[in-house]
Amino acid sequence: MDSGEQKNHQAGSDEERLAVLFEVYRAACPDPEPGVNFMPQLWQRIEARERASNMFGRLARNLMTAALALSVLMALAVSITRSRMAALPSETYVEVLAEDHVRRTLDYFEPVHLEPASDQR
Repeated sequence: MDSGEQKNHQAGSDEERLAVLFEVYRAACPDPEPGVNFMPQLWQRIEARERASNMFGRLARNLMTAALALSVLMALAVSITRSRMAALPSETYVEVLAEDHVRRTLDYFEPVHLEPASDQR
């Protein structure tokens, strides 16, 4: 046998071995015959898996929406509170008068300024 025939013989034997391997595989794992309910059952299984993932996604979207709404409400509450505090004085009239009285009376309590006496030499 020359080398060309030997390669063809090996290639043929590889192809034959592969064909035998496929036949053994088909015998071990036969194709299931689809029944009447094959497609509906398949879709039920697919939808059951999607429901679980959709439930988590829906929960995440709802929580995010609730967090956004709560953030907007809190921002509005803070801005309304600040605008009301700016419009209304935080002190009562009596407190303002008392503070003004203290400020006016402090003018009388100037620091003592000592001048050296000129006759003491």
